Amino acid sequence: MLVIRGTQAMEKAVEDARGTPTLFKLCARAVTANMDRLEQDVWDLPAVILQGILPLLNIYYLERIEQAAVKKGLSTQSIWCKHWNDIMKSKPPRFGTVTCWRKKFLEAFFHNVLRGILDVSSDRRLNDKRFSPLVHSSRHVSELTISNKQHGVSQLTPAVLECLSKSVETLKFLHLRSSDPATLNSLKLLLHRLIHHGQVNKLSLLSWPAPDNSLLEMILCISAGFWQEHKDYPCVFCSKNPRKNTSNTVHEAKFGADLAPSVSSVHSRDSVEGEVGSQSALLSLQPLNISQNVSTDPYITNSEVALDPVTRRSQGAESRNVMGPNSKLPLAASGGKVASTSRKNLKSGSDFQGSLKSDPDDLYDFIFSVPKGEGNDLDKNPGYKDSVKRKPLEEKIIGMPFLEGAYRCRSVKALNLHNIPLTMNSCRSLCQLLRSWVSLERLTMAYNDLGVNIFLVVEALSALSRCPGCRLSVFSMSDFTAYVPTLHLAHTILTTFPSLQLLSLSFDLENHSENEPPVDCQFEFKENLLKQLEIRFPQDPLHSERLISILEASTSLTELSLDNATFPSQDVLRRVLRALTERNTSLRRLNLHDMKLTDTHGELVHLLKNSSLEEVKLSFCRLFERGTEEFFTQFVAALKKNPFLKVLNICGNRLGNDGLIIMADMYAPDSLSSIRYLDISSNCIKPDGLLQFAKKMKRFGKTTLRHLCISQNLLDRDPMMAREALQSLEGMCCVVSDAWESTQSFADHISVM
Repeated sequence: MLVIRGTQAMEKAVEDARGTPTLFKLCARAVTANMDRLEQDVWDLPAVILQGILPLLNIYYLERIEQAAVKKGLSTQSIWCKHWNDIMKSKPPRFGTVTCWRKKFLEAFFHNVLRGILDVSSDRRLNDKRFSPLVHSSRHVSELTISNKQHGVSQLTPAVLECLSKSVETLKFLHLRSSDPATLNSLKLLLHRLIHHGQVNKLSLLSWPAPDNSLLEMILCISAGFWQEHKDYPCVFCSKNPRKNTSNTVHEAKFGADLAPSVSSVHSRDSVEGEVGSQSALLSLQPLNISQNVSTDPYITNSEVALDPVTRRSQGAESRNVMGPNSKLPLAASGGKVASTSRKNLKSGSDFQGSLKSDPDDLYDFIFSVPKGEGNDLDKNPGYKDSVKRKPLEEKIIGMPFLEGAYRCRSVKALNLHNIPLTMNSCRSLCQLLRSWVSLERLTMAYNDLGVNIFLVVEALSALSRCPGCRLSVFSMSDFTAYVPTLHLAHTILTTFPSLQLLSLSFDLENHSENEPPVDCQFEFKENLLKQLEIRFPQDPLHSERLISILEASTSLTELSLDNATFPSQDVLRRVLRALTERNTSLRRLNLHDMKLTDTHGELVHLLKNSSLEEVKLSFCRLFERGTEEFFTQFVAALKKNPFLKVLNICGNRLGNDGLIIMADMYAPDSLSSIRYLDISSNCIKPDGLLQFAKKMKRFGKTTLRHLCISQNLLDRDPMMAREALQSLEGMCCVVSDAWESTQSFADHISVM
């Protein structure tokens, strides 16, 4: 130590032109090679000496010395960043947002070692026989990703699992495939340890185009908090804390007693019984807390009433009341188009299953219709229960074999299923779990190819809403096809969960008509606690009253996003914008995408003047398509008087050169505008217009603008002038541009027309 202290000052003098190591470096290397004996002494070194030793430490001691370095005012971030660039050889996403390079490196290091794509023996900075790479780095893993055939899961020793259980909060499964039984058992124990006895709160299943139903079922069951004791693999924590009340077992709690028949039985039986299982999917909808009126006709059994709502209506249409007073789902499409399904069709499972795929209206009608009557739920009717008991497929209480004898443990709070196609059986399995998943706070389902199975999800959420302690506050659903009008579905969900804080619905293709519905299908949204609403509509024209109704009922709304909304007329859109100004005074973020705002200039200016919006995105809305100098002036004047707005995105609105030059007035000395982020991408801006904008901004001096996006404009028309404009702007703010070739893009556009 004394040698190091005495030689550091001589470092530059001793080093010769050939790059011979200095005496300090030689001593430092000797010290780092003997860290197992000198570690504590190294920690006690003065900061000026310790700073020279840090870059020579391997990652294990560099991580261990972190606290000592921080106490001495030293940072290791630059060293970890260099390790990332040298070893990982990849640029992390959002490069500038990495807050801790140590955690970033060690988390990636753990995954690369686990997957076998990083050889620690190949680099002295990674190789130390005194440390286990997985154990040492696992404490920094907050998001554990398991992919493909779960390679490396079997390597997770109890010591690694112990560290992971304290650090991992998110489990992510990516591109999963089936694995061998030994790996599957290891995966079960991993899930049990990290979820039931750990800190995992979020589970994401991503990009699994052909999921293995048994594997998917197992992951979902454990995530929902169910566990079976393994005789061959006993859990130490379960042994230390034996269950005091065995009534928590799934059987004794009668979990799923009122649900569809066993999924396992559907998988294992022959095709005929499988068809009956498809029919029974409708029975799983019956426990819904809807005021259902059981038929008094002695020639119609209760099961027939449930399975054939069309026949039921034909025999007693006068008893149908779309808006049941105690309805959990007060919606109906019974007055609209309905493809008739006869009892004859219901006798054939294949015919029925075909009708599900081609004509979903019967199932839709069953979910969203509410006959008259109170307190006559089918699950309370003795005849219904008797009819269910007589069915052999209803004998088993549990729908999933993995739940046989299982009991409840800790469950995750957030579930994300993205690009995981769900069959009827797998969807029913998920819905059985959702019905009692009271800890679930966030549910995200994206591109699951639900089809008519969307009604099973709605029914399960309705059952969940009646569970004591239900915490669901965020629900997001995206899919390819909508089998129900979007706002109709929104009304159902908000009626079931009025305390929902975020609702996101997105459908890409239309498969229905949102034209004016029948009179008996009208509804109004009731007051809710929504803070964030995101809706991507199919192409069908919107029912304007419904949209205005949901905006008026959502008085706590702080963020609104409407995408691809088609209105019957511009007058309807004007009413929507006026409703935002008058009713949604708490709104802070507004995102309108792919909507025609050409003739709503007055209402838009009024909104900007009389709101407290902080972020506004009006993308590809043809805002300036018919823009006059008068409108540009009014638009900018409204922005100049708004001190709240920080982010403005008007990409794809045909702003042009003239509009851009006027936009610069937002930053005039007399302006109250505080816009820091401005996105004017895809606005037909040419180099001369950008240069005039830059010169005008320069005359104004210091402005609030910090970030300017100018991508996909016509800057390639005059590269020299564009470069001059960009160089002038870069002195004022961060400019994001690109090498977009407008001529080639135009040719590509013409070729596909």
